[in-house]
Parts: sequence; C-alpha cells; structure tokens
Amino acid sequence: MREVFSKFSSRDFQFLADLIVEERNKAYFLDLVTRDPDSLDLVLEEEEIFKKAAQSEDVFVRISPYLYFELLLRQAIRDIKREAYTLEQVGYRTRVPVFDSQKVLQVLSRDAIRDYLVELLVSFIRINQFTIYRRRGKGIYFKKVLSDMDFDLLVEMSQQVDEPYRFVFLKRAGDLALFLSGIFSEQLFGEQSYSTAKSQRKGNWAYKGEELEKKGSELYHEASESEVAKEKELSSVLTMMAENFTFTKKPLNVMADKYLYFRKYDIFPSMGN
Repeated sequence: MREVFSKFSSRDFQFLADLIVEERNKAYFLDLVTRDPDSLDLVLEEEEIFKKAAQSEDVFVRISPYLYFELLLRQAIRDIKREAYTLEQVGYRTRVPVFDSQKVLQVLSRDAIRDYLVELLVSFIRINQFTIYRRRGKGIYFKKVLSDMDFDLLVEMSQQVDEPYRFVFLKRAGDLALFLSGIFSEQLFGEQSYSTAKSQRKGNWAYKGEELEKKGSELYHEASESEVAKEKELSSVLTMMAENFTFTKKPLNVMADKYLYFRKYDIFPSMGN
C-alpha cells in the first residue's frame, strides 16, 4: 500500500465521493476506501479530480495537503508522459529541453519515491524552528533560535552535532535542496537569487543550480548511511533520492511551472516572508 494513502483524512474521502460517486453509492465507496486504501490508486488517476482540486480557492479547507500534493504529483507524471523531454532551468529566465522523460518516469514508478516527494512538499507548508546552544566559553552557552529553511546553517550543523541530530540536519538539508531545486528553481540563478534569498532571510544559498543538486545528493547519501536512517527504515529511499536527485526534481519543476506558478507563495508562505 502507498504510505501516503494512510495520511488521507475523512474529508479527503468525502471530497472524492462527492466528485465521482452517485449519492446512493457514497456510503459503499467511503466504506471501501477506508477498509482498502489501495483501491484509491485507480480513483486518483481521474484527471477531473485533479482539476477540481487545482481550481479550489480554499483547497486545504476541503482536502488535506497529502491528497493535494498526491494529485499534483500524478498530474505532473501524466504531463511528463506526454512529452519526450523535460525542461531544465539554466538561468533565471532560461530553460532548455532535456530528453530524459523515460528515466524520470522510471524513477517515479517507485512508490517509495512518490511517497517521499509528497511528504517532502507537505513538510514545507509551515516553517519549523529549533533552538541550538553553542558553547562560548567555560560554562557559557549562546542560545539561538533558527529556521529549518536556512540551507547553509543546516549543512553546517550536520557537521557539528552527533546522532541522532546529525541525521535530522542531513535529511532536512537534502530535502530543502530538492524543494528549492524543484519548486523555486528560478531563485537559484544569477544575482537575483542572491538578493532575493538575502532579503527573505533564507540564508545566502552558497550552492546554486547544479551545485545545489550535487550537494543535495551528497547530503541524502550521508543521511542514508546513518544508523538512524536504518532504524527508521529510510536508508533505501534516501539512497534512491541521492542517486536520482536530478530526476526526482523534475515533477516538482512541472508542478511549479504549470500548477503552482501563481500560488506557490501562498501555499509555501515561508518563502515569501
């Protein structure tokens, strides 16, 4: 069973029932998907469901972020199937075609990768803060409250702390690299990326474009080797993310370009503050 299906809420099931089931059959449908979530797989392939969710102004009132991003991911995959190429961001306003659609689809055929991408997108709806204490002398500690949207700091902290915290920083930094490369790729090129990042206090993002992808892949690889990853049964998926970083960002690029272009700062408000 897709892990993400277990995260769907009762209002998700009701939303689906209202769209595709006649009134007299709704009770049966709701009972079926509650008992057998795998039955959702075919249901969610209906493109009309995606269109309804995409057009909704109060989308997170009607459905959960898990269903929303699952529908967007499925639509992005459908779009990739229709083309022989994907578009690669090489400048702030410049994209070039790359004929890698088949490889992208091969990577996305793995349920674990799809689940991971949905979970990743959900995790960036809200910014998370954490407190660190740095020693400044004997018995003197400096307290600082930080955001998990500061890529450079996440990387720095991953090298300074022990497990299990090292794994947390490595994984989050890898996730942030993929999130930025996929949803906000235009901010990673040229002078505008620096000034935008600086003004929004996200950190300077020393790694840009391909450098960020390479660093993200390295971070996922390091995270996959952690004992914590093994305990959480994440080693395998993190290894896949590390080996296929460039391909896993492609459906996020499609989402950002086609379906989130005018809404992404509303859906991910931490990127606009």
